Amino acid sequence: MISILYDLTRAERQTLISDCAAAAETTAIALARFDERLNRAEPVLAEGVRQRSHAFEAQALIGLAGSLCPLEDLVLHDAGMDVRSPTHEIVRAAAMLDERRRLARREPAEILSPSALRHRLGLAEPQEPEPAGPQSRTSIPASWDRAAPDDDAEDDEEYLDVEVDDDRGNQAFAEMDALLARTRQKLDAWNDLASEGGRQSLTLRDPGYDGAGRFTRWLAVLEEGRGFPTTLAAALALDAWLVLEPSERAGELGFALAATLLRQRGLAQAHLPTLGLGLRRRRFRWSPHLPRPARVSGLLGALAEAAAFAQADCDRLSLARDLMLRKCQGRRGNSKLAELVDLFVASPLVTVQLSAARLQVTPQAVEAMLRELGTSLPRELTGRKRYRAWGIV
Repeated sequence: MISILYDLTRAERQTLISDCAAAAETTAIALARFDERLNRAEPVLAEGVRQRSHAFEAQALIGLAGSLCPLEDLVLHDAGMDVRSPTHEIVRAAAMLDERRRLARREPAEILSPSALRHRLGLAEPQEPEPAGPQSRTSIPASWDRAAPDDDAEDDEEYLDVEVDDDRGNQAFAEMDALLARTRQKLDAWNDLASEGGRQSLTLRDPGYDGAGRFTRWLAVLEEGRGFPTTLAAALALDAWLVLEPSERAGELGFALAATLLRQRGLAQAHLPTLGLGLRRRRFRWSPHLPRPARVSGLLGALAEAAAFAQADCDRLSLARDLMLRKCQGRRGNSKLAELVDLFVASPLVTVQLSAARLQVTPQAVEAMLRELGTSLPRELTGRKRYRAWGIV
């Protein structure tokens, strides 16, 4: 049974549409303008903007969780050129970066299909319940306080009784030992220790979480949003994801799914919007305690902020490309310097080895072209004299 409900009555639907209609229209116009700009831009510039937006979004999602993820460290870790040991936040951001790239390459209808989403979240397809065996996982009670004691637990209790009898003067250690025994007993109830596969895939998930039920309710909200404007439906889907939390370990996936919904309905076909980045840059902070119209309106504002930031970043990348292309004027026809400039624009990080492989020249030729760029050369990210990397971040 889902402890958190997300029901929309007819009156609430009308109120939501009337309160957020203006914000939804403004956001749709901003997203459509940026998408059209990417469609008309040169392919190398459009690809560079998309790749940078993935990194910006991964960094923003880590920031929304209250952690720190420097963009330079993320780009270097993604390229396998870490200058220091990667932190847990960097690893999480790299996983989000890979997730967005996979979603951007796939068709939206394939991503948002219920079977694909269940497979991504690790949920089984709905089927009739099977009879529980003597050692089946379904026979284990789900409640925290109803775990049946086993032989090991009884041995632990007998051992604890002996320890308490021998050392009655130190009740604190006795209580700690009793707590550890109860914790082990409850963890055993959560995991399947009767099979080799169960012992290899131990988990700390709450058995009463009901992820399948929460996911089913989120699919219902997604279906209810079909009659809404596109941006309003995406904001409602993200709000429902944040409230229901269909996944215990993939909470940030809701931002990418809401962006994919915009692509599916034709509003952002040239890029995957960065909702997390817009929410990170705004003063608004989403909270389940806020009224639903206020939450949805704040998410719509985050979408508009993301589109505005994407326009500004496209301007910045275009300006950097124009400055570097000035160094290419008057060059010979077989010069590779213009191709190196396009490589800087299309990729968040460029190394000598990568440039030599892409341009089919020697590393010494790449070093010479980097010196020719002079002051227009992008910033060096590693701070080293060897195995260096440059990027427009």
